Amino acid sequence: MVTITIVTFARPKEIRKTIYAFLKHQNYPLEHLHFHLADNDTEKRTGIQNYAQDIMSEFKYLSWTYSNEQRHGWGYNVNTALKAIQTDYAFLIEDDYVATSDIDLLSGITLMEHQTNIGLVRYDGVAAHNGLILHLRELKLENDTIDYCLIDKDSAHLNVYSNRPHLRHKRFTECYGLYKEGVSLGSTEESMAHNVKSKKECCDIAILGNGITRAFDHIGASYQNGVYDK
Repeated sequence: MVTITIVTFARPKEIRKTIYAFLKHQNYPLEHLHFHLADNDTEKRTGIQNYAQDIMSEFKYLSWTYSNEQRHGWGYNVNTALKAIQTDYAFLIEDDYVATSDIDLLSGITLMEHQTNIGLVRYDGVAAHNGLILHLRELKLENDTIDYCLIDKDSAHLNVYSNRPHLRHKRFTECYGLYKEGVSLGSTEESMAHNVKSKKECCDIAILGNGITRAFDHIGASYQNGVYDK
C-alpha cells in the first residue's frame, strides 16, 4: 500500500487538475493506493466552504483520509499528515503539481524494496538543480532492470532533497526526522535540505532513469513570502 499525500491550501481548481493528472500518469494498482488530503485549515483561513469534503466527494471512488492542521505553516501541516499515515510508503505532492509524463511508482517501490539504503525517490526532475552529482546505477532483477541514479550528498547544490513530488519510505523520516515548524515554506525546505546533506549515515536519495527532465507543470500562484506563508 502507498499513501498519496496531497498537501493543500486554498487551491480548489489546481488540486483537481493535480489529482486527475496523477491518476492519468501513474502506473500502480489503484486498489493499493490510499489518498490523504493534508489541508492547512483552508476553510477557517479563507472562508472557502466544504473545501476538503468537496474534493474528496468528487473522487469518491478513491480511498481517502483527511487531516486539517490549524497551526499555520507547511511544516506543521505535512508533519501532521506524516504522523497519521499508516503505510510504509508515501508519495508526497503539493496541490499544484500537474503531471505531464509517466509517474513510475512501481519502479520506485521495487527499487526501495531491493535497495534498502534508499529512503526517497525524487520524481520532479532535477535538471534545474545545477551542481548535483549523480551516480549511475542499475538494479538487475529476474525479469527486468531498473536504471537509477543516487544523488551525492556532497553535491555543490543544496537541494539533494526537495519538497517537490517524491516517493518516500518511512525509514527516511525515521532517520532524518520531521520538518521544521513555525517558519516559512522556503525555510522549511531549506532546513530539511541541510539536514539531508549533513547526515551522511542516513539513507540515500535517488532518481529513476527518466528522473532528470521535468515531469510536472507547476501551475499555482505562489503563496511564498505572502500573507499566508506563516
